[in-house]
Amino acid sequence: MMGALAVLEAAFGRAAAEGSPRRVWWRDDDAVRVGPRLERLTALAARHRASLALAVIPYGADASVLAHCERHGHVVLQHGASHSNHQPSGKPAELGDARDVDAIVAELVAARRALASPAFLPVMVPPWNRMRGNLDGPLAAAGYVGVSLFGGPTRDGPLARVDTHLDPVDWRGGRGLLATPSLSRMAEAAVASGGPIGLLTHHAVHKGDVWEFVDAVAALVARHPGAAWASARELFGGA
Repeated sequence: MMGALAVLEAAFGRAAAEGSPRRVWWRDDDAVRVGPRLERLTALAARHRASLALAVIPYGADASVLAHCERHGHVVLQHGASHSNHQPSGKPAELGDARDVDAIVAELVAARRALASPAFLPVMVPPWNRMRGNLDGPLAAAGYVGVSLFGGPTRDGPLARVDTHLDPVDWRGGRGLLATPSLSRMAEAAVASGGPIGLLTHHAVHKGDVWEFVDAVAALVARHPGAAWASARELFGGA
């Protein structure tokens, strides 16, 4: 844990010396209902004065999660349609190349109606952070303003792209906290991205050590003069 925090603190120190704080944003995936874990995430974000964006799965989401976001000022992003894998083989993806583009977009637009709320921002967060490369234009034509995946650069285009970079969950090793070397490499890549650093969480599966890491990162951002929380609305153009 300390290695990744040291990498971030060094980057924030350089940013402070240059007089240009490094922006950090926070995306939490797979939200569907309000419960103790989401309440804990909300309290943690509030304690560190962080703007939180929840990637909500439209089909299966309880209406209470939208009310929760409105009440606490969270931004709602669209996490696919039902978080279903449509790939016949290989890595899972809902928005992959196994289906026709028009069918994918139609499903996403229909699912979007379930997220109708003042908190909603039309940004697509593809399940498993995978999306076929020719969806940007059709999604923009359907009213989306941005897309958020994992580990890539921030860029403009038909859809503004602002990714996350720091996911502390060890998905292949029991879903605890990633080992220190892996976390450090991830933090180094986040810093090297040059754009806003994206913290990615999955509150529904966090274990104790993951919660501790997220709390430590959020505390560092909140207290350091070389870091500044950014909201999803700010990063995606305020749409």
